[in-house]
Amino acid sequence: MKTKNAGKLRCSEVAKYVCEHLDEEMDSPKCRAIKKHLQTCKTCSKDLADVKKVITLYRSESVPRLSQDIEKWLFAALKLEL
Repeated sequence: MKTKNAGKLRCSEVAKYVCEHLDEEMDSPKCRAIKKHLQTCKTCSKDLADVKKVITLYRSESVPRLSQDIEKWLFAALKLEL
């Protein structure tokens, strides 16, 4: 049974998928749906921009070193697992 929202993604689905597939080519049907969601959802587009900033900061350091407390906080803030 299909619902009215079939094909629409929830923000939690977008965040989980983007974080799990960050390095992959984004041209699958699901990725196109995510791109469409990001065009209309300010929260998700801001979250993605924040993740990109963190990645840029990590890449700019030759050997990023964070204390365990900071690393735990960062991963919790991004809702990722260590």
